[in-house]
Amino acid sequence: MDDIIAAIGSWLTETHEAKRRMVSNLEMLFWIAFGIASVIAAKDHAAKRKALMTRTEQALPEKELVATSFSDEEGRAVKYVGTLRRVEGGYTVGLTREANGERTESCSEVMPSLERVAAYLTSCTSFVLSDFKG
Repeated sequence: MDDIIAAIGSWLTETHEAKRRMVSNLEMLFWIAFGIASVIAAKDHAAKRKALMTRTEQALPEKELVATSFSDEEGRAVKYVGTLRRVEGGYTVGLTREANGERTESCSEVMPSLERVAAYLTSCTSFVLSDFKG
């Protein structure tokens, strides 16, 4: 048994010349395991994202989805309400900002897919698609 452990330890500490430096077998095993874990995590994330898109798509024909956010801007409480609607030809996002009794409303152009909606939300609002609930 000691011979097997010694052989494994010897193999793990064995080094090989790489482009810029020496790399041990242990380090290579680490990077292989890291790569496998990354692929598994990416697939899990993609499956969860697909499930979110499916749930959102199924909920939208029946009702609009709403998200609410509160923030503090220059010492004033500000409330944002986002409304995701399904319209002919795609989806729109309405945004309402309420601060000090003032109310400002805006609406996005029609977007053909939920992926475009998600990109719009990330780049133009403080919301993400998973914030919207029925």
